[in-house]
Amino acid sequence: MNLNQWLDQFSRSEYRENIAYRQTRPAQAADLRDFPDFLHKSLVEVLKKRGIHKLYSHQNLALQHYAAQKDFIVTTPTASGKSLAYLLPVLNDKLSYPNGRHLFLFPTKALAQDQLALFRELKSDIRANWFVSTFDGDTPPEERTKVKQGGDLILSNPDMLHAGILPHHTIWKKFFESLRTIVIDEMHIYLGIFGSQVSNVFRRLNRILAHYGSSPRYIFTSATISNPQELAKNLCGRDFELIEKSGASTGEKHFVFYNPPIIDAEGNRQSPYRSAAIIGSELIANKIPTILFARSRNRVEILYELIAQRLPVHLRSKVQSYRGGYLPLERRNLEQRMRSGDLLGIISTNALELGIDIGSLSAVVSVGYPGRISSLLQQFGRAGRSNEPAAAIMVATSNALDQYLIRNPEFMATSGGEAAVIHPDNLLIFMDHLKCAAFELKFHETDTFGNRPVKEYLEYLADSGVLLKKDSEYFWMQQTYPAGSVSLRSAAQDNFVIVDITRAGQEKVIGEIDYFSAPVMIHDEAVYLHRGRHYFVEQLKWDERRAEVKEIKSDYYTDAHQKTRISVLARDEESQKGVIRSVFGEVTIITKAFLYKKIKITTSENLGWGNIHTPEIEMHTQAAWLELEPALFKDIQETARNALLMRISYLFKTMAPLIALCDRNDLSAEGRYRDPQFSEYAVVFYDRYPGGVGLSYRTVQNIENLILLADDTVTNCPCESGCPSCIGVWSSFEIPVEEEPAPFSEDVLEFPYKKSVIEMLKFILKQYEQH
Repeated sequence: MNLNQWLDQFSRSEYRENIAYRQTRPAQAADLRDFPDFLHKSLVEVLKKRGIHKLYSHQNLALQHYAAQKDFIVTTPTASGKSLAYLLPVLNDKLSYPNGRHLFLFPTKALAQDQLALFRELKSDIRANWFVSTFDGDTPPEERTKVKQGGDLILSNPDMLHAGILPHHTIWKKFFESLRTIVIDEMHIYLGIFGSQVSNVFRRLNRILAHYGSSPRYIFTSATISNPQELAKNLCGRDFELIEKSGASTGEKHFVFYNPPIIDAEGNRQSPYRSAAIIGSELIANKIPTILFARSRNRVEILYELIAQRLPVHLRSKVQSYRGGYLPLERRNLEQRMRSGDLLGIISTNALELGIDIGSLSAVVSVGYPGRISSLLQQFGRAGRSNEPAAAIMVATSNALDQYLIRNPEFMATSGGEAAVIHPDNLLIFMDHLKCAAFELKFHETDTFGNRPVKEYLEYLADSGVLLKKDSEYFWMQQTYPAGSVSLRSAAQDNFVIVDITRAGQEKVIGEIDYFSAPVMIHDEAVYLHRGRHYFVEQLKWDERRAEVKEIKSDYYTDAHQKTRISVLARDEESQKGVIRSVFGEVTIITKAFLYKKIKITTSENLGWGNIHTPEIEMHTQAAWLELEPALFKDIQETARNALLMRISYLFKTMAPLIALCDRNDLSAEGRYRDPQFSEYAVVFYDRYPGGVGLSYRTVQNIENLILLADDTVTNCPCESGCPSCIGVWSSFEIPVEEEPAPFSEDVLEFPYKKSVIEMLKFILKQYEQH
């Protein structure tokens, strides 16, 4: 059965009632252009030998912009030939200026390795004597020396630029002096915290380039976002030309939004992972190459097992999981199997959203909205990397945000993507990189970092003994190496290694996990899932950053829960709108994993629970909150007030990412009942990153839009009294604790929460409109 036949069958089957939306986009013919006259003859010959006799219109435009010495961004869709759009200008320049150097930055080592093969093929075809290499954490020492001394085309990543190149720029003097192009692939990845860090790395890079008298051109590529030129300028401080119209041909593409069936009176739906496993296993059983995206590492492993159980034995080896935390050799082997076509199915986190070559796929299944429209479009773009038909299916979760998008598919179908927002002047991030910059080159008191004057910050560092002030200049004076203590991708430096001790005397590392995930994934007695195998955590040695595990046979996984406390540090700004006070300030978030459940993989049944004993994790961040005066609750029975506040907070937390334009993991919200720090009732939004990046502020500044969105979600939800798809149900909030929880009284359980939430939202909105 081919893809179109499967889609027809799927649309007529028992699942048809759960297809919330389907759209078919017709095939598109290519818009081709002749090779420009200035394209080097050897390049033309190579392209023709590869069967390319004309260029796509966007590839031709890229060559024209480069020839005109313009910086530019290419935002055409996945599989549109973006690699050639930046490679052809660079190779043409290299042929014209043989001593020129070129730097390519990719967000992951895997993507750089993937592109390296193409670079070397083209170099070989051109018969050029260039030194082409990656420069990252996996590059052998002897290769690194060659790269520093004579690298022509260097493929690296922002992390290595930050910690391995810029601090040692004197060794790279010849490279920087002759650097002609900097290519940054997958620009849309550089937003939020990561983008704020990378922007400061580019500030440091531009200082060093100016020091060596170099002014290379910048080329960016990106997925669909609404503000590509703004983001590019915020990242590196330059103006860019935009190339957004693709000239590539495409095959017919089918988009399907699937909403799992409701299975009980509370409005709970079938597990989206079970639904995805049914869809994915059918596609794979029909030998339709498929990729499935899950939202977390654990969910990847669970989905892999659910699919494997549904497949015939002879096909199970044709399906694999892929995620962060695997060892590099494991990932490379999986990537090779994908490229070669040996695999029919791959289950991944967003690690494979990026443009790494994983062969020709016919279908993609995304479990849940990934947090950003640009991310969903990237996932959908992984299928149909030729002119053949392709299908992109999103399976919705019960989450209110997913359900809103399922009821409003045009929001995603017609979107140009979100605005990508960064906050490079976040004080913690800025100061970290200012120290790195001072280590690399001295500062004068009139200097700027980016476009920000830095004299007062330099004075502070001098007073703290970090810098030495001499006349009007500031010099690094400590023995430490500042870049080594700054991670671009996480707030914590320490990863935990996972060590298999199943066989005595044959210990081996099977993976690693970040600091913040350790308490919920590798606590004592956790079941750690890894490529279809189950490992029981015998002991988490926190101080050693090491978890010791043994392989077991089990039919369950563990799901950890955390408690959060909030301590107000500062109330920086306040405003009153009737009975609502908006406050912007700083808080400390104290998080502790305290309990885990054992969940049966096949049925999602709760098999029991246990306690977790790991340290608390503290974070200082930005917060903004709404303090609701008691008068707002005067007509609500007292026993139901806390539960009503929890439901409003649950709804706001779920929908806020659409207002803040961020991933759902970047921002959180908590209800606070009778907490003297916040008045009697409050909803607190906070950034989930040390120091904050303004997400909570942006949410409360746009609170009227959030209230309208929340009201639309609840009002249009078909449930009668509240469900997981709008204001949550009791199971959304109740977590078993060490002692049996007291039962809720009947009046609390039967309170009309949905009606009251709608009334409350309308009343709050009215306060803003009248004041």
